Amino acid sequence: MNASVIQAFSVWPAGSEGANRLLREMVEALPAALYMTDAQGRLTYFNAAAVKLSGRVPEIGTDHWCVTWKIFLPDGTPLPHDQCPMAIALKGGQVPGGIECIAERPDGTRFWFTPCPAVLRDAEGRIIGGINLLVDITERKIAEMEANEHFRTIVDMTPECVKIVASDGTLLHMNSAGLTMVGASSSSAVIGTNVYDLIAAEDRDRFREFNEKICQGEKGSLEFDIIGLQGARCHMETHAAPLRHSDGTTAQLAITRDITERKLAERAARWLGAIVDSSDDAIISKDLNGVITSWNKSAERLFGYTAGEVIGKSITILIPPDRLQEEPQILSRMRRGERVDHFETVRKRKDGRLLDISLTISPVKDHQGNVIGVSKIARDITEQKRVQAALLASEARFRQLADAMPQIVWTARPDGYLDYYNERWYEFTGFRRDTYGDISWEPILHPDDLQHCRETWDCSVRSGEPYQIEYRFWDKHERRWRWFMGRALPVRNADGNIVKWFGSSIDIDDQKRIEADLRSANNDLEQFAFSASHDLQEPLRTVKVYSQLLAETFGQRLEGEALQFLTYVRSGATRMEMLLRDLLTYTQLTKFDEPQEPADAGDVLTATLANLAGAISESGARITADPLPSLKVHGAHLQQLFQNLIGNAIKYRSPDRPPAVHITAERLHGHWIFAVSDNGIGIDSEYKESIFGLFKRLHGNDEYSGTGIGLAICQRIVDQYRGRIWVESEPGRGSTFRFTLPV
Repeated sequence: MNASVIQAFSVWPAGSEGANRLLREMVEALPAALYMTDAQGRLTYFNAAAVKLSGRVPEIGTDHWCVTWKIFLPDGTPLPHDQCPMAIALKGGQVPGGIECIAERPDGTRFWFTPCPAVLRDAEGRIIGGINLLVDITERKIAEMEANEHFRTIVDMTPECVKIVASDGTLLHMNSAGLTMVGASSSSAVIGTNVYDLIAAEDRDRFREFNEKICQGEKGSLEFDIIGLQGARCHMETHAAPLRHSDGTTAQLAITRDITERKLAERAARWLGAIVDSSDDAIISKDLNGVITSWNKSAERLFGYTAGEVIGKSITILIPPDRLQEEPQILSRMRRGERVDHFETVRKRKDGRLLDISLTISPVKDHQGNVIGVSKIARDITEQKRVQAALLASEARFRQLADAMPQIVWTARPDGYLDYYNERWYEFTGFRRDTYGDISWEPILHPDDLQHCRETWDCSVRSGEPYQIEYRFWDKHERRWRWFMGRALPVRNADGNIVKWFGSSIDIDDQKRIEADLRSANNDLEQFAFSASHDLQEPLRTVKVYSQLLAETFGQRLEGEALQFLTYVRSGATRMEMLLRDLLTYTQLTKFDEPQEPADAGDVLTATLANLAGAISESGARITADPLPSLKVHGAHLQQLFQNLIGNAIKYRSPDRPPAVHITAERLHGHWIFAVSDNGIGIDSEYKESIFGLFKRLHGNDEYSGTGIGLAICQRIVDQYRGRIWVESEPGRGSTFRFTLPV
């Protein structure tokens, strides 16, 4: 209608007066506002609808371009009258169709309208005026705005992210849910920024390609990760379609939801499914009526049925007839929300074979806590039962054997709690047979041994190291304390974990008494040797001195046998003096204190050679040595070893060659092996053991002087360090004495 009205008015001035009157009446009757201007935009005509719409009476010839009071663009920007659509048309410009404007009346009210301006031309085509039809679209715009507000409210209330993204990635709109998802406190934090910055680096290129595809007119879906403004990573799923704007551009309209929890749940479900399928235990689900709903691979392997054969059937196909009453009881407990742990029972395979089974049964609940089913884990314990039976039989045999032993035998749990004694214990203590643990042995333990015994046992239990200790128990029969040796070893399973301690308490009281007697005898021997060496030294010195004086005073008068007898007296006194000195050294070696500091064997050898300097010089001996170690021994003991062995090598030298002695040391299996090698006369193989005995000599004093105690001293020193000494020799080819000392 608007177009026809404009067309009619475009020829209005050329008509007859009757036609003009008729046309004017028709225009006045129009509900749409209409007005006309001359070529300069001055108002020349307006109808009643124009007055009503504009809220004012325009002034002919005074008002320009438009009948309205004030004009605004849709965004609220004021539009000067000389730039309104009518002015543009009269100035020869092109007015786009369908434009919308806002006008304000003098009373302050506003309305929306669509202008439809057209120019009037004369016969020669010159613009002589203009006509404009203003269509009131206020009601439509109010309805549109209300609809937009409703849509905006719906979008904002949507729990999922609704966003509009431009083709270049600029974020044009995002609702409240989306702002929360990306960690934005307000829309200003993200609107206008590039959405690609929120996409995880590994998904950014895929999202860019996806956005470009949507903006080219396609629809699609995509999963991707975002990194929110606060650094939180979320997994998103978006569904998008193209959104075409009035200016011809296209953006992406998308609905995006956070599926992080869903993905985690799916992953957990996959893991759980993998665990269930890979489990060695049968895992079965059933409803509260006992109907099987799931069946894993191990259930198939254990019971012989495939999942297809049992799902949908009653669990009672696995239960032997004599145990059918168990199932109602189990289901009753499940309905109450109870759990059944390690219920040992018997179940039946498809082939009819019975299995010993341990069941762990749990109720399955929905999100509201209601029990909706049952999960059952079944473990085959047939072999375990067989092993337990064998273990019980073995334990019975062990106890029978232990009860027959004369020693006290006991066992303890991995935590050290004593849980068994053999009959010998009860015979010795007279205790009741139902008493175990610490209270079973502490009452008869000597008070001085109690703390040490506790600490040693606790240390072994914690470390897993063997237990060994000496302590005293009260002997109720003899009414005195008796010494025992306590020993225990841990028994471990295939994984190396301790499963049991086996121990014994051996009566060593007689041994302790013998040791005490031996210590007393050694003390007596030391006292005797000390007294003897001192008491006999005085008369020996008297014999030596007076025989010396006799030789010096009357030596020239003595002849023959008298002079020979005097020589015998002097040499006998000297040998006796040496013998007493060596005997005292030997007896003093019974006392042994652990060395506090290591001794340098090289330094000890140097000191030894200084002591033997006279013998080395006299014999022309050549003494050599490899580098020697430092070791934890008393330097005096090592010097006695070197002095006796090197001294013997010089003494028992070959008459055909000067003595050559070489000393070495080699580390082997936690010990140092020392070797003293010579080129002397050697030793026959039958004497290789006996030469280390006290007073053992292979030659008389007329051949080689000595007391026969030197090698015995070496033997005793090495024994003190729990070492060994031996000789390797052949007559005429020299000897090598070897001894070991701990590292």
